[in-house]
Amino acid sequence: MTTKQNLLKNLGIVVLTTGLVACNGADERKAKYMEEGKQLYQAGDYEKAQLAFKNVLQIDPKDWESHFQMAEALSKQGKIENAFKEYSIVVAGSENHVMARVRVGQLLLLNRAVEDAEKMAGEALAKEPDNVEALVLFAGVQAAKNNSDGAIMTVERALKNNPDDVPATLMMASIQARLDKVDKAISLLKQAIEKKADNVALRSMLAGLYAKNNQIADAEAMLAEIVKLEPQQLQHYRTLALFQIGTNQVDKAESTLRNAVQALPDNDTAKTFLVDFLMEKRSPEVAVAELLPMIEQKPDAYELKFKLANIQLAKKELDKAEATLKEVVDQDKLGRNGIVARNKLAALYAMTKRGDEAKGLIKEVLDNNPRDAEALTMRGQFSLAENKIPEAIADFRSVLVDQPNNIGVLKMLAAAHLRNNEEELAKENMEKVVAAAPADETARLDLVGLSLKSGHQDQARQQIEALLKANPKSLKGLEAMFKLEIGQKHWDKAQEIAKQVQQLFDKDATGFYMSGLGYQAEGKLEASVEAFQKALARKPDAIEPLTEMVKSYLVLKQSDKAIGKLQQVVKQQPDHFIAYNLMGGAYLNDQKFSEAKTAYLKALDIKPEWYSPYRNLALIELAQKNKQGAIDIYKKGIDKSKGALELVDDLARLYHREGQHEQVLALYEESYKQHPDSVVAVNNLASYLSDFSSSPANLERAAKLAEPLLQTNNPNMMDTVGWIAYKQGGYDKAKEILLKVVERDPQSPISNYHLGMTYFKQNDPLKAREYLQKAVDKKVEFDGLNEAKDALSKL
Repeated sequence: MTTKQNLLKNLGIVVLTTGLVACNGADERKAKYMEEGKQLYQAGDYEKAQLAFKNVLQIDPKDWESHFQMAEALSKQGKIENAFKEYSIVVAGSENHVMARVRVGQLLLLNRAVEDAEKMAGEALAKEPDNVEALVLFAGVQAAKNNSDGAIMTVERALKNNPDDVPATLMMASIQARLDKVDKAISLLKQAIEKKADNVALRSMLAGLYAKNNQIADAEAMLAEIVKLEPQQLQHYRTLALFQIGTNQVDKAESTLRNAVQALPDNDTAKTFLVDFLMEKRSPEVAVAELLPMIEQKPDAYELKFKLANIQLAKKELDKAEATLKEVVDQDKLGRNGIVARNKLAALYAMTKRGDEAKGLIKEVLDNNPRDAEALTMRGQFSLAENKIPEAIADFRSVLVDQPNNIGVLKMLAAAHLRNNEEELAKENMEKVVAAAPADETARLDLVGLSLKSGHQDQARQQIEALLKANPKSLKGLEAMFKLEIGQKHWDKAQEIAKQVQQLFDKDATGFYMSGLGYQAEGKLEASVEAFQKALARKPDAIEPLTEMVKSYLVLKQSDKAIGKLQQVVKQQPDHFIAYNLMGGAYLNDQKFSEAKTAYLKALDIKPEWYSPYRNLALIELAQKNKQGAIDIYKKGIDKSKGALELVDDLARLYHREGQHEQVLALYEESYKQHPDSVVAVNNLASYLSDFSSSPANLERAAKLAEPLLQTNNPNMMDTVGWIAYKQGGYDKAKEILLKVVERDPQSPISNYHLGMTYFKQNDPLKAREYLQKAVDKKVEFDGLNEAKDALSKL
């Protein structure tokens, strides 16, 4: 028994001591990696330092200091988003880590999240009230809140703790400059530089203040000194060159960039900066002449080859750009640059409508790396163009896994969801765009549109208010708010916005035009005319206020006033063809056909290729029962306007009413020849072929013509594809398409008729009756109405 007890006791000691040795070994390795990381960081090798800190975290994931050091290394590499995540991990895990809170606060302040930054500063100062960086952060928060006095007091406290602290000095100088005390800020920076002559940050701010104070020579001299202090830093040369360009010293700027190339002979980016300058300030030919010898000296300088390809693309030398990119592919195979070249080539092929070649390259890239963001994006774009919405959505989502704030892809994903009738998902993605890029006015206005479409007017208002808070002078934002108020019949508020635009843009016509539209919508037509007059006083050649003013006069039955105003306009602007066209409309409104005809012909004398007067002249002939005269005018207009689709449609309807189907087909055939890329021309021809020349061969041709119409998501055009499928006996396909059509446009009698007939052919009497009855109940004449009634009677 004793022997057994001793054995167990000894075994326990062995296990315990082994554990202690293991623990000590882990601690030693942690300490070793941490020290190694810090040394690498100090040496400026941030990537290797990051790997060393990562090794510490593999041993102990809760080593908060290592998370912090990892974040510092990431920050130095410019990987700010990843750094922010690491800093935030420390904040969440360690309540005592002051500097992590300072860093999170600094990044939040940079992104204008002032309240959150203030919270971080408060937490840091609660732990260390005299921490200089925390005090500087808090001063920044106070300055952002326009509390300049508080900010100065906070910075003075920081400088009391450390009189030579650079960030505190910079903050004080910044605050003084904001208070327009530029001389005081300059003096402060000069004193600091006397103590720290090699500090670049102090000199950079001083150069900026010299420039602000119009001390051009002093600013340039300071930037040149920075270059001398750190001659291996390319950015300093670039900053000096940009300053020289901005002060019209182009030759000096070129010299600066050439000095950079000479000082940094192995830095290809320095060469690209010089080439970019030559491209913009000299000529593309000079840039290429400089670039080609650089590439010859260093054939594996892929950055330079990509620059050459970009210039060739800018010059529209597509064959040369293709050759350059193919050379990179041949050289680097499936290396990083070879992949980049394939993506660029694919984009070039897509641009030149060589879709199959583009898709082949995209496949090569994704076979090598299934997560390549650029290739996934392009494949998604192809899927979107081909109406393969689920595939497009899947690719865009894959990109966003690695790049959650990719604005372009978020917008495309929103568009894909919208095409898929998933308006809420589209809205969610546009909300992400706005969150990532709050200054993107177009995105915010797109979100406003989606909110209104889904009936969320309050959310739309919030977005417009946010836009106007960030930029109170945003004309687009004010226009959006004006439309919202008009839509909600808040007439007084709409006029207030119009007046605001008048004050902000007092020499512009927009505010008065908006006011006129508001009065017009409210039914105050006399007031609308007055507002449109004021708009025209500011911009006499403006078309919109003139057009709307004439509309108001005509509703008021004051054609004489409309004509009088238009005569004034053409007297001052004899070539104002739109005014003559409006004048014709005013005469036509009073059935003064001769005067109207004279005005329309005058408009055509000035602009013979414009389709609108021809339409109106044809209407005059039709009103006078002169059908052949109308046809002749349409034919002449189609010839002069090079096949304006509006005139083609008008003439086709005229022929169709007379049962002249061959003439309609001939008209549509010619229109398609003139406009092969027009979905309207394609739809017209395919639809008419299937309805009025439906031989098997013609149906087959119509089906091929109409196939791209599915991509439009236009219910009328999709209906054409579905009806052709019906005519060919493809009832399942027809039903699938027509159900989507009726979902988009449930009131269309023709689409309900088409879907009802499809169910009729599929022997589904309940569904057939439902949709055929809807078509008939609309009490609208359409081709097929009698067939719909006949089918209903059989049911």
